[in-house]
Amino acid sequence: SPAGLASRPIRVVLSDEVDRYPFSAGTEGDPVGLAEKRTTTFFNRKRVRTSTPTIKGVSRIEAAFLASDRRRYHVPCPHCGHMQVLRWHNIRWDKAEDGSNLPDTAAYYCDGPDCGAQITDADKARILGRGEWRAEAEFAGMAGFHLSALYSPWVSFAEIVSEFLAAKHSPEKLQVWTNTVLGEPYEEEGQQADDGALLSRREVYGPIVPEGAGLLTAGVDVQADRLEVEVLAWGLASETWSMETRVIP
Repeated sequence: SPAGLASRPIRVVLSDEVDRYPFSAGTEGDPVGLAEKRTTTFFNRKRVRTSTPTIKGVSRIEAAFLASDRRRYHVPCPHCGHMQVLRWHNIRWDKAEDGSNLPDTAAYYCDGPDCGAQITDADKARILGRGEWRAEAEFAGMAGFHLSALYSPWVSFAEIVSEFLAAKHSPEKLQVWTNTVLGEPYEEEGQQADDGALLSRREVYGPIVPEGAGLLTAGVDVQADRLEVEVLAWGLASETWSMETRVIP
């Protein structure tokens, strides 16, 4: 509640699962921002945000991570020593003669130059202890850390592949897998405009109403302190031209 977030000074604020917080604490705004304001009076304050991400573009933790120095955990290949971030596209598994998947054969394959050696679950303990955090951006006051379940000593590559195969045909299940296993925000599929095709349809017109228009309408949006008016010209097949906009206090 807003009262709870503004009640007293706090030196250390730990905000867990921030992507599950409401967008606003009552009418007071972002609850994470309100909580972190409580640390202002401390010179040795610490603010920590942790979360499994949700939807790409609206995820709080994604935005915070992109604003940080973006540290990822690099581990050495046990065969060639190449330091690398464990990524999903380097996980491979076999298929049976009938085309069915064999997740129990899943392993990680080194992406080092001239290597491509297999890294198994048995190698995890050794390489995790020799890993190091490396930043992708300059430090500007906020450290960010990303880690996926590919590093987990308690989850095998085979289990991760099995979960993926069970989820890949369902957007809802695939989102859960992407968020909780890869630790990445999920990008929802939908219709997208082709920007090149859209730009190619630009026309120069006005202030004279185009010949293809047969009707003018004025739409008014009522705001607290003004009226926003747009005049549209309408043609066949709902083609429209924006003829005029006006703000009336």
